[in-house]
Amino acid sequence: MNPEAPPIQDSRVDARVLFVEDDAIQLMALRRLGEKIVSAVRGAPDGLKALEIWREWQPDVVVTDIHMPNMNGLELSATIKRENPDAQIVVLTADLTDDSLIEALHAGVDRYITKPVDMRLLADAIGKCLRDRDHLNELRLNREIALLNTALQKEKAEHLALIHRLEEAHNQLLLSEKMASIGQLAAGVAHEINNPLGFVTANFSVLQQYITRLSRLLGTYTGLESALSAQDRSTLTQIKAEIDFEFLNEDLREILEESASGLLRVKQIVQSLTDFAEGGGTDFEPCDLHDCLETTLSVMTHELKGKTEILREYGELPLVDCIPSEIRQVFMNLLANAAQATTGEGRIVIRTRRQADYACIEITDNGHGIPPDILNRIFDPFFTTKPVGVGTGLGLSIAHGIIRKHAGRIEVDNRPGQGATFRLLIPLHRPEAAATTT
Repeated sequence: MNPEAPPIQDSRVDARVLFVEDDAIQLMALRRLGEKIVSAVRGAPDGLKALEIWREWQPDVVVTDIHMPNMNGLELSATIKRENPDAQIVVLTADLTDDSLIEALHAGVDRYITKPVDMRLLADAIGKCLRDRDHLNELRLNREIALLNTALQKEKAEHLALIHRLEEAHNQLLLSEKMASIGQLAAGVAHEINNPLGFVTANFSVLQQYITRLSRLLGTYTGLESALSAQDRSTLTQIKAEIDFEFLNEDLREILEESASGLLRVKQIVQSLTDFAEGGGTDFEPCDLHDCLETTLSVMTHELKGKTEILREYGELPLVDCIPSEIRQVFMNLLANAAQATTGEGRIVIRTRRQADYACIEITDNGHGIPPDILNRIFDPFFTTKPVGVGTGLGLSIAHGIIRKHAGRIEVDNRPGQGATFRLLIPLHRPEAAATTT
């Protein structure tokens, strides 16, 4: 008897206990104990019968003697633990040797009570088994909650990433539709300009021929001035002075040359606009990136001329498999950003070269650079440092998406206060990923 053991509580514990004991007197004593601490008690005279009851009844605690017929308590404990490692088992034995204790531990026994049984110790052992069971369940529940929370966080992150991709795709679709509408408008405008430009150019060519002939005739008249009378020569000299003949004769040739150059420039701009508008296919095709750059620069003349100096440092580039309209869109976005980043004597340097299996295009400006604290956000959709109404924040995001679609990448070399370089690396050959998605 242990005088320090806690007294048996009068209140009943919501538990089911299976007592396995072949001694009828001892089993009766255990049953009386059970009336105090459990809501349901069953007994069994041997291990085999106890195992059958345990499987059917699934009690909360098993209290078993070691020495019993058919199947001893340790064999019963080991069998139960194999089927349910969380089962709570208390062993009763008169064997106090170390070997017996070690054997019980190997069988998975949770509590070890020596005979003669102190009912208060047994009650305490059963109570601890119930608390251990509840603690294990709580730990398991907490672990399951933690795993579920981790899975939910992972799923949330995947959903956010999916939402981001869908938003990016939606933005690209909107911009593509906008670019398609602008392309149709530009193609229509170019067509309308081409009509009057055609006959103006033709008429100007004829005008040049007529003026050349008239200049020849005028030269002949001038050569015959000496044959005129003094009065006629005086009249002619007076008229020449009034109309500033020498200046008109010289300036007329310069006007004709400048006008011819202007018409040719208009024709080139219209052709570039047509190429830019009509090159809206969605299929990969071999493309000269230098032509794409020149077409884009021509279309952007109004935005660059007089504001920014363009320096070309073109290297050798083979034809590149790409979607030309999309690549021109990337060039336009990067050139527009570079132009807007410069102030005063702006300068943009465009460099091209082959880099292994990639075409490398660098666009460098001498502007104010990118603030370091926003450098990692410049490709985010709708992120912009421009005033409201000036920019949508989609330019770099769309450019990034297009280059990624081409299995390429965009690199940024930033020099705060001195400018920035955007480096495009575009595969020379159509990537397999793009071939399966287009």
